[in-house]
Amino acid sequence: MRRVIGQVEQLLSASILVVVAILTMTGPAAADKRVALVIGNSIHERAPLLDEPAADARLLADRLAQLGFTVSGGAAQIDVDKKGFDRALAEFRGRIADADVALIYYAGYGLNLNGANYLVPIDAAPTKAADLDTELRDLNAVLREMDGSSRRQNVVILDAFRSNPFEARGIAGLAAGLAPMRVPARTMMSFAAQPGTVGQRGPDGHGVFAAALAEALQQTDKHLIEIFNQTDLAVERLTKGTQQPFVMFTLIDGGTQWSPIASKPATPVASQPNLLAGTTPAQPGESAAQDARTAGLAVLYDEDPTDPKGRRYPGSVTWRTETIKDAQTGASTLVIRADIDVPERKMKLTIQLRQNRDPSMPASHIADVTFRLGPDFPGGGVSSLPGILMKSDEKSRGTPLAGLAVKVTEGSFLVGLSNVVADRERNEQLLGGREWFDIPLVYMNQRRGILAIAKGPSGDKAFAEAFAAWDRPVAGK
Repeated sequence: MRRVIGQVEQLLSASILVVVAILTMTGPAAADKRVALVIGNSIHERAPLLDEPAADARLLADRLAQLGFTVSGGAAQIDVDKKGFDRALAEFRGRIADADVALIYYAGYGLNLNGANYLVPIDAAPTKAADLDTELRDLNAVLREMDGSSRRQNVVILDAFRSNPFEARGIAGLAAGLAPMRVPARTMMSFAAQPGTVGQRGPDGHGVFAAALAEALQQTDKHLIEIFNQTDLAVERLTKGTQQPFVMFTLIDGGTQWSPIASKPATPVASQPNLLAGTTPAQPGESAAQDARTAGLAVLYDEDPTDPKGRRYPGSVTWRTETIKDAQTGASTLVIRADIDVPERKMKLTIQLRQNRDPSMPASHIADVTFRLGPDFPGGGVSSLPGILMKSDEKSRGTPLAGLAVKVTEGSFLVGLSNVVADRERNEQLLGGREWFDIPLVYMNQRRGILAIAKGPSGDKAFAEAFAAWDRPVAGK
């Protein structure tokens, strides 16, 4: 027993010395080059869906961009599979070769087996312990991607404390969350919760930890150590001690301030939403109507016999909600409407997404897609529309919505989404959580195209408003 106590005292003494050394260091006012890899895995193919990680990743990517970080991949990486994980890490490693600060934020499932930690891609489906190294992402291997510079500060933030999604498979020793581990040189590692505990949901669809960290990052006069201290204290207070984050580190420059880099204008801190309070202040001169009129991005990709990569035609989309009379029931119903225009291709179309109120139709939601094409449209018309897919960004792979598409009349299609409980839940997660639609097209001349449509702020607002209304019970029922 004395020997154990002595070892603990030595560890505590060493930790105190490191903390004192860090807090007394004075670093540069701002790093010259900061790079962040941000990953949020919400929609898993063979595991229960998660509500917060995608939203948390987008929130943190925005905050870090405001502080002058280059976000690897151009945006938060949402719902990445094993190959996507590897590609994202390879790009990140190339970007941080000459960086002063390298940061990884991961939100999603985290697991450990006998002290070895793993992050979970969306296509993982291990059935035995031997599958973990091939289907999951070894956290130590992730950390090795940050090796190579003696001057760079590394920050690793792991919001990965959720239940074990593969518990029913009976893999001996596989436990939820991450286990304490060896921290590489010049690295700070933040765990969103203690091992063996589960993170808590916070306001506005975010996890408590992510919301607290986002708030702390707005205070640009804080040192690195202070940011995480403030985050940890806020989480403990908001969860009444149920969730207790903690930080591990080796020797770093804790005096560094992540002030916005002057060459990159940042969104003023005062205009940002207070996520912990659950309120979003309006921007000066902003209104829902103005937001709805702001055109977002739409892109049409068409096959081209002269170019194996095809042709890209930029367009625009405007989103809004409107109330219409349901053709089947005659009742007033709120719909999400998108008006898309691809001028160079002489293509216009309207999409209306509504909740199905007709019990005779086996669909949870219905999307009406109507094309208005120029008389000399190059494809001759749209022959079929195989379905609708959702994806996290313009170039990523789409995930199909479960449903059936049928042609109603020339240029008009109806897509009914499956009303099977599991399909409905998955479809709603995809519709609410992903930022881009993919609509594959087959033209009359048998060539193919894909129309990619971004939600943007007005689309996000329209979906939030409609899904909130659809969740309310229908009057008289």
